[in-house]
Amino acid sequence: MPESPPPLRAPGMSRCGAIRLGLALFAFFPTLAHPPRPALADDPRLAVRLAPAEVRQGGVSVLSVKWSSPIRGLRIQVGDREIAAPSPDGRSRWVVLTGIDLEQRPGPLAIRVEAVDGSGRPLTGQATLRVLDARFPVQRLTVPRPFVELDIATLERVNREKALLDQVWETLTPQRYWRDPFRVPLDGAGPAYGFGLRRIINGEPRSPHTGADFAASAGAPVRAANAGIVALVADHFFAGRSVILDHGLGLYTMYFHLQEGLVQPGQRVERGEIIAHVGSTGRATGPHLHWGARLYGARIDPQELLKRLPLD
Repeated sequence: MPESPPPLRAPGMSRCGAIRLGLALFAFFPTLAHPPRPALADDPRLAVRLAPAEVRQGGVSVLSVKWSSPIRGLRIQVGDREIAAPSPDGRSRWVVLTGIDLEQRPGPLAIRVEAVDGSGRPLTGQATLRVLDARFPVQRLTVPRPFVELDIATLERVNREKALLDQVWETLTPQRYWRDPFRVPLDGAGPAYGFGLRRIINGEPRSPHTGADFAASAGAPVRAANAGIVALVADHFFAGRSVILDHGLGLYTMYFHLQEGLVQPGQRVERGEIIAHVGSTGRATGPHLHWGARLYGARIDPQELLKRLPLD
């Protein structure tokens, strides 16, 4: 199940929540007292590169920004999301992972980088990330209405839990805790399945599945995919017993439906450390591990983290 489902509806309530994307159009009229500031031309002193420059929905790209002379006020915009950037003092390069949300519309996605040079003049650099349609599978189900329509008390609980998770995703740690490559959180795990699966239940679209599921026996050890800080240990209606790790620089991994967690919030964990045991708590039909990831708020396929990520 998704780690932070949108508010659900109680019986009799109308359904809403379609995501709408708008395009702001700006026009200049001579009568304006303060005309808009003209667009900044790209400056060769601020180079922006993407590797790869083409990814599927739910994918990850490495964004590299280089500058040839001292700058300040570094700001990075990926589509409508801003990526936290450090003070550029003493640096000549900044490399960070950028994630593409699984529901990002396919097509070009603008990357814009702004800074100010030593004389106070604005600099800008741009790149375009092409988002490919992942063509996620669609599953159509018909189930009894009580299974998907929650009572008022449960609905309030789910919405409280979603608000708590939203606070976690909005907390950005400025340093990176990991250096080694990411690993699968289960030893001897078979192929993962289910990321991006779109469910239509009783004729109504539901939230896509935002994690990769691994079949596993109850009690199997769950290991940290990489070094990080325990951001949350909780027991939620959908996700059951859960552990969320903060790896720094906007990257989180999550481990759901656990039998038990073995760590505490604020605890430092290392890559491969046992943090929990597989279970079937929450909305789960049997023992398995739901492994998810968020990158600056984007819901990404955690298996993308297993690829080579050249950040150093």
